[in-house]
Amino acid sequence: MKGVIVMRKMSKLVILILAMFVFATACGAQEAPESFDIDLNSGSDGSIDLAGFEMIYEFGSNEADGVVSENVLGYVPDSQFADLAKERIREIENDYNCKIKINYNSTQRCHTFISLSYAGVFMCDVISGISDMWADAARAGMLVGLSDLEEYIDYKDENKWGNRSILEVIYYENDLYGLIPMGWPELNHSSFGYPLAVNEDIVSILGQPDPREFVENGEWTWAKFRECLANYTYTEGSETRYYGLSAHWPYYTEMFIRSNGDSLVYKDADGNYSYGFNTPTAIAAMEEAKAIWHTDLSHTIISDMNDTVEQTVDDFVNGDAVMCVAPTGYLYGQDARISLNVENFGILTWPLGPEAEPGHVYGIMENNNYCIAFSSLSSNTESSAIIINALYEPLPGFETHEEIKAYMEHNYFFDSRDCDNFFEMYLNQEYNYFHYNMRTQYIGFMENTSRTISQHYDSVVDIVNEIFTEDIMPSVRGIEAVWGSYGD
Repeated sequence: MKGVIVMRKMSKLVILILAMFVFATACGAQEAPESFDIDLNSGSDGSIDLAGFEMIYEFGSNEADGVVSENVLGYVPDSQFADLAKERIREIENDYNCKIKINYNSTQRCHTFISLSYAGVFMCDVISGISDMWADAARAGMLVGLSDLEEYIDYKDENKWGNRSILEVIYYENDLYGLIPMGWPELNHSSFGYPLAVNEDIVSILGQPDPREFVENGEWTWAKFRECLANYTYTEGSETRYYGLSAHWPYYTEMFIRSNGDSLVYKDADGNYSYGFNTPTAIAAMEEAKAIWHTDLSHTIISDMNDTVEQTVDDFVNGDAVMCVAPTGYLYGQDARISLNVENFGILTWPLGPEAEPGHVYGIMENNNYCIAFSSLSSNTESSAIIINALYEPLPGFETHEEIKAYMEHNYFFDSRDCDNFFEMYLNQEYNYFHYNMRTQYIGFMENTSRTISQHYDSVVDIVNEIFTEDIMPSVRGIEAVWGSYGD
């Protein structure tokens, strides 16, 4: 195991050296511009003149079959929100005497940004993309901390930029290094997991009660989940017509581990931190997840350990499974195969274990697709901050959380309880430190059926402790620096 740790450290070093060597001479790249200050002239009416400043905004987009999808700041062209975004850009350029140059590229441009920045080569003033890149960039001094821009951006406005748990992926040591445009519908709601989607029509065909009622009445427990898996599995002769569940096993496991009330970061009464998934309650949750999947109710689950996310979602969409562990990116957005193809689906939170507090709700953040960061190589970060702050003001007609929720309920969900469950999970996310390989360590017990949970933990404890110390605690300290405490 110590050899694995050494190899991790060597791999990071090799990647860094290669990145600097390859991209220092990148074709078409610009040398870092000399820093200069623009006079932020304010008119008598409070208006701001940015003196023609051009902000270069690198915008990473989701990819489909290797092709960057056309979009307007993340929205499908000619849609309601795309038109509002276009109008917002025009307003800012006119009102602030500036230019916003947007380069639409794939999410892989986030890696390019890091490589160029390592070499001191300027790429853009602001970048939007996969959030798990930005903590690494902050470590290397590539990004401007938001505390340096607090005169221009109220980064503690949780309704506009995200609460501390949603933003945990982009804190580092003493500051916050990125923002998420919370006030813009759809963009961020597709970046978390993992609710259970349920085909309500099949539930009705099978003569079963609406499972939303179990959540509503506080009855949505491991025991009730087992009942549903059994009751939803229907066999005709030797063929299983309906399976109780389709699931990509890492997502299923992620959710189950936390279902007994545990979190990845444990904070004791004295304020000390430790890895949170070696407690008796977490081990009990792992045992339950393993028993259901591999033995007790394995016949009710259509998926196997090799199935892809897309395959498990399609099993649900095709009517082969009654429930599905649903990545929210498939509920709506650029790949909304669930909402486009299932005529009547419900959304359930995760069933709880006996030690969880009543009403405990949580979601998982692997990364956010639309996270905004400011380059430390920018010639005028202050002007960029002013532009970004104005750009991501709430869109007309969607100024409040209630208005956004009402829109989502009307356009994507079939029942107000679906929307309630969805947003409760969204607002109570936990970052899984996927980028640092922590998720792989704690879900790995599912892959080896001959080993006990304790034996698995013993096999990964060294790497777990290293990741916790080197990669998780810097984020914890960052949250403490900004907010004064972590997890309160």
